[in-house]
Amino acid sequence: MKENKVFYVCKTMKELLAYTKTMRKKRAHDHYEIVKVYGPCSGMGNRRYKVNQKSTFSKYKKYSFNARWK
Repeated sequence: MKENKVFYVCKTMKELLAYTKTMRKKRAHDHYEIVKVYGPCSGMGNRRYKVNQKSTFSKYKKYSFNARWK
């Protein structure tokens, strides 16, 4: 089911600046509360993201490029 989301529309620049300031404070406070409950953030580690690089080999040393046609 889709949620009905209501977005705040700022009419002036002053409203926009005030809105962003309050939202940043709210976001920081929410993060602070979550850290109090679950502890500080920690890295995910690099193991999940280690991917082998694509390797290229010289073709002239392969069987299909030399020995097969002798």
